[in-house]
Amino acid sequence: MQDVVRRYAAEREKGNGEMFALMSLLVEDASGRYTSMFYWGNNYWTGSAELCDILNDQHTPIRQRNKTIRSQIFNDWRQDLSMVGFGPPFETAFYIAKVSVTTNYTEVVKTRRTLHLGMCLPRSCTRDAVSAMVAGARAPLLRHNVVAVRSPQHGGYTYLGDPTFRVLLAVSCLVTILLITATIYDMKIARDVRRRRQRAANMAANIANGGARSDLKLDLNGLDDITVANGKSMYNVNNNLQMNSNTSEERLTAETLSTDELKLSIWSELLLSFSMKANVLQIFDQSVGADTVPVVHGLRSLSMVWVIFGHTCIVVFKYADNTALRAILEKSFWFQLIISAVYSVDTFFCLGGMLVTFLYFRTKTKGKLDLLVKGHRKITSGALQFLGLIGYRFARLTAPYLFILGVVEVTMKWFAHNAVFEPPANDYDTCPKYWWRNLLYINTLFPVEQMCMLWSWYLSDDTQFYAVSAILLILATSHFKLSASLTGVLFISSLFTTGYVSWSNDHIPNSEDPFTQFDKVYEKPWTRLGPYLVGMFTGWILFKTNLTIKMTRVWASVGWSVCAGTLLFLIFGLYKTELGVLSAAVYSALSHSLWAACIGWIIIACWVRPLLSAPVLYPFSRVTYCAYLVHPVVLRYVAMHLTHPIHMGELFVFILFLGLTVISYALAFVISVAFEAPMVTMLKIVSPQKKPHRV
Repeated sequence: MQDVVRRYAAEREKGNGEMFALMSLLVEDASGRYTSMFYWGNNYWTGSAELCDILNDQHTPIRQRNKTIRSQIFNDWRQDLSMVGFGPPFETAFYIAKVSVTTNYTEVVKTRRTLHLGMCLPRSCTRDAVSAMVAGARAPLLRHNVVAVRSPQHGGYTYLGDPTFRVLLAVSCLVTILLITATIYDMKIARDVRRRRQRAANMAANIANGGARSDLKLDLNGLDDITVANGKSMYNVNNNLQMNSNTSEERLTAETLSTDELKLSIWSELLLSFSMKANVLQIFDQSVGADTVPVVHGLRSLSMVWVIFGHTCIVVFKYADNTALRAILEKSFWFQLIISAVYSVDTFFCLGGMLVTFLYFRTKTKGKLDLLVKGHRKITSGALQFLGLIGYRFARLTAPYLFILGVVEVTMKWFAHNAVFEPPANDYDTCPKYWWRNLLYINTLFPVEQMCMLWSWYLSDDTQFYAVSAILLILATSHFKLSASLTGVLFISSLFTTGYVSWSNDHIPNSEDPFTQFDKVYEKPWTRLGPYLVGMFTGWILFKTNLTIKMTRVWASVGWSVCAGTLLFLIFGLYKTELGVLSAAVYSALSHSLWAACIGWIIIACWVRPLLSAPVLYPFSRVTYCAYLVHPVVLRYVAMHLTHPIHMGELFVFILFLGLTVISYALAFVISVAFEAPMVTMLKIVSPQKKPHRV
């Protein structure tokens, strides 16, 4: 920095003072400074990283050859443009200093403010030198401390130098090759089968017209590998349990009306699992099986949109220049819809418990699990069932999960070194260290500060609940009363544990921060088990009633009134309400399970079945898992590419939410076609109820 100053002084002595004065103004103009809305929550004095970077280029005026055809719009723009001439005599870089500000005058700063100050300085300046320069500044009323200095232009991270990125690149290339190859192979098979069908139709026509029998015998030899079967395979992309039936929810091939079945080798079947043609149609299939609960699709889709909306608002608040607006919005009655988005997770827990219970008993009743345990003792058969269920779930979930986990690690490393704003989490540090906890689905058993991919807490809890439910369900087949008693004990224990944890930590649910005590109350499995067990009870009722529950209008009206009142209370009940420690503990213990009970009622006595089971929702429901994985990555990507804070407004947030939702589902569709759907198909192929690839 001293060398730059000396060079600047020498150039001024040569008579270039005006040029350097102009460059000094431009450099200063690119730097941040105190601006408006400090008391409205503006902690970002960022300046302009783009302007600082552009100063390194030379800009010369554009000569106009024909002034008579000049656009008035662009002419006005050019009149405002001052970025012409030569750049500074030194290369510039943008620095962001994170500064903690305090004061004894609470009227100025009530507690402590963390400012982010952008500065355009010579690239030769070190971070330590910039930190010392900022620390040397003085203000009459304020005390400040430089926490950290970052410089996007200095970078320090390259994709190709990261082993995780190289693994992701290799996996992406391999999967892309498999997708293209499998799709071409699938189209070739379909073409060959269509030709054989045409030949068979022609021969049938010849027979009807008294054609030669010798030609028929000759042509039939070419159809030896075709068999006729009326059965159609079924599996649910977003469910936890695999099963087959005579109806189809998702089909394995493009030609869904075919009844011909082509005999293929196991390797051909595995390759065809990556067929984009089959997987796309599988996702967009508008039919569901008889053993499915159609309203699940609507509940799952709507809950996912609610999750994205809540996360969008959280990110927008973090990088806004008017964060104090939240204090105003929190007083709004309708703001409770944003805060109550936490209940959407309880909907997923309830659906997960319901589906695994309903499908397990249905499959067990049909004897299809006997293929796995036939010839073994009860203890051995139970252990095999447990390992089979856990192995199936692990294989189905982990492929897209690990891929997104790698994407999170790589992108967060890049953001930490190259983004103007500070990353919202330290995944760039925790993911390389603790990724194995995510792989084993046990990351919620450790401190939240060590968690990689924060939103993966749901997958961890849901998988742990699934393991518990598998034990209870296997036990229920031979000792139903014991299994039911254990389920009840677990449910009551979860309620009391949640209440005690809330009470001992003085947790007060309120509208200011729904994620208060995240590491103690919100994401721990022992505080979130209740909704999953409620879902299991719902699934058992659906199984026992065979999806046909009849009730009088009086009971139905009473049930819906109680359900609607409970849901409205949970969403809006805390509006302008201050709870005591004891009442807050009771609320924390009961609220999530009450929400799940209402969802169970909606499933059992559904009067809105046409809405929640609308076929248009099926594709969105089938990619819900991948949408949950990828949408926070999209949110972070958008936030980390900002160079200026966001000015919040209701319309802007809503438009941002719509755009992020569309992008998230588009990427989820790609991830599902490339990773989730092929894995589910392969699991079906290697299962005891294997079915050939249908064409």
